[in-house]
Amino acid sequence: MTQTPPQQPAPGGIEEGWTTLQEAYIQKLMATYQANLFFLQKNFPRVFEKIMGRELPAPFTVGPNAEMTIYSGRHHGDAKDHVELGKILMSVFDNPKTRPRIVVDTAYLNDLYNVAPHQDIPYFHTYIEKEYRTELVQTFMDMTAGEGERLTLADFGDKKLPIAIVFGSGYGWHLDRLVDDYEMRHLFIVDTDIARLNLSLYLVDYVLLAQRFARTGFHFSMACDEDPDILADQLRHVIYNNWPPYYVQGAGLFFNDYDSEKVRTLWGTLQRDLWTLYRGWGFLDDEIVGLKQAVENGVDHPPAFTRAPLDMPQDSVAVVIGAGPSLDTLVPLLKANRERMVVFSCGSAVTALAREGIKPDFHVEIERTLLTCRFLEDPVTKAFIADVPIIALTIMHPDVFELTTTPLVFFKETDLGTAVGDFFNEYPHFRSGPTCTNGGVGLALKLGFSKIFLAGVDFGFRDEKRHHAKSSIYYDEEVEIDPGLMKYVDNVHAEHKEDTARTVEANFGGDMLSTEIFMHSRDSMAMTIKEHPGPQVFNLNDGALIKGAQPLKPEDFHIDATPATKQATLAAVMTAFTQDYSRDPLENLSMLEVQLKAVREDLTRIVNGEFRDDPELKTKMDVVDRLYDIHYYFFQAKHQSTQIFPLMRGSMLHMGRFFYDCVSLCATDEKATEFGRFGFDLMLRFIDAASAALAQLHEVGAERKEYNKGRQKVAVN
Repeated sequence: MTQTPPQQPAPGGIEEGWTTLQEAYIQKLMATYQANLFFLQKNFPRVFEKIMGRELPAPFTVGPNAEMTIYSGRHHGDAKDHVELGKILMSVFDNPKTRPRIVVDTAYLNDLYNVAPHQDIPYFHTYIEKEYRTELVQTFMDMTAGEGERLTLADFGDKKLPIAIVFGSGYGWHLDRLVDDYEMRHLFIVDTDIARLNLSLYLVDYVLLAQRFARTGFHFSMACDEDPDILADQLRHVIYNNWPPYYVQGAGLFFNDYDSEKVRTLWGTLQRDLWTLYRGWGFLDDEIVGLKQAVENGVDHPPAFTRAPLDMPQDSVAVVIGAGPSLDTLVPLLKANRERMVVFSCGSAVTALAREGIKPDFHVEIERTLLTCRFLEDPVTKAFIADVPIIALTIMHPDVFELTTTPLVFFKETDLGTAVGDFFNEYPHFRSGPTCTNGGVGLALKLGFSKIFLAGVDFGFRDEKRHHAKSSIYYDEEVEIDPGLMKYVDNVHAEHKEDTARTVEANFGGDMLSTEIFMHSRDSMAMTIKEHPGPQVFNLNDGALIKGAQPLKPEDFHIDATPATKQATLAAVMTAFTQDYSRDPLENLSMLEVQLKAVREDLTRIVNGEFRDDPELKTKMDVVDRLYDIHYYFFQAKHQSTQIFPLMRGSMLHMGRFFYDCVSLCATDEKATEFGRFGFDLMLRFIDAASAALAQLHEVGAERKEYNKGRQKVAVN
């Protein structure tokens, strides 16, 4: 039967007809409620504000003998009813075979190629990752080849969990059982129903609960919102900022709020967006090739973005052009206004502009591999851009700069290659990816343009047969291109399929299709725009909505800039690029080597357990904790600005992910600790291999100096 709960009892004073026991019990409940409010106010202010912002009736009645009737959603009953339900739910959670959990795909165990999918791309200088990732996973496969030695789902031992997420508080019996019976590192209580959370504040002593949890746990978290999307963002944010992101593998899920549509929506949102925890990590081989090329470019020493431009006109206008499908419809607008605004082409957009005859003023590149050169060597494009200044990251392949009369570079934020030219962070750094348009927008913003228009920056598509501009190289079947570039083009077509696409909000309303990389690029661009509140940014595209970029229909486009304004702006832009930065990349490389040696020493102490009360690995959780120690070391705030850490951070995430997955699938503590000792030793050997790769780059620098001497002699002759 459904009943409406009574109004919240007022504390203090005996109401007419109340017994002494009845009053005392109500006062006890109110005292618990008040203490919990203070606890929330101090530790979880957002949850506190949610509670205080609503008028909530008392979720119970108390009889003369202190007997309670508890109201929760559409249900009511006494304490025993709620305990019995809790027991049923707990029995499901206690059983590793039935416990709901987050499951992240481990298909790489069936095909070790997927452990290092970059292994057959011919543009890397080293393939260290392939060797060590493969050895790690193959050793796990060999160690657990016997019957019963490998689990099918992640598990961490009897009533042991790195992370437990509880959906719904309510009566709270399950919270006491989880805290007292389980060894956990993070307990996260999530509520989509503020009334159920309110109920728990009377019945659960959160102060004592958190104190008891602290015996073995590190983080006790609470979140409440009736919007599942907001809750999902909070949950991902808390995990990402407190743990290695791969710790979501095997996280236990306790669904106390079992009948809520909002919880089902929340869980669906989490499942949809878990991939975002695994994106943008980077890896050693990618850093090494960038570092190698940064050394070569450092020896060549082209002008770099080292300062704000001088005398930038107040009415300066830029257009940043990507190769999205909207570019096709915006070609007339671009042709009509090209002489009044500075044109930045980005990445493969230049192949479309070359075919349309729209000359950019600057071309922006960020991708460090030789594939970038192959794009620009497209027969239609190469001659077209010979006199166009190319602005590329310092980690760009040097051959790219051979294609222009005016090579220019800029520094990528949090990148090892940047340290070669700017070891002490003296010059502007840029959030330049994941796509070239991110770099283009970052440059336009930092240059101080007053208005910036986005053209062909779609980050989405409506038809898988038109995911990029039709005028771009992706759809040009008449021109013969490099086989490696053709393979890349084929991969791009394969990645943009309607059946694997995701749905995002469109710029002019409604929805459209997108991909993971496009969504990451969209979010990164929104962040960059937010960090530069001065300029106005307008989105002309029938693409994805980009926060901070004002949607503007092409027919509403208007600028007051003149050709004279543009010429003054071009002159100002060039003043931002100077050669006033480090002229000795090999000296900076030597300093990186010294730092990496110190990292190796620190990591040795960590894997040996010198910072733990008991250095021995005895259980799965011991291995898990040691992996956390390594992650914490690499991502400590004090190391964020230390130059060498970008070399290893991404690789330690990848290595840690495979390590953690494999440990979680070991059937016994003995097998997990045996594998753990092997894995930690492998990590040290991996650092040694990275050190050897850095040492070899001194030869690269010396060879580049000799190469330049040879070019100078040829020029003189």
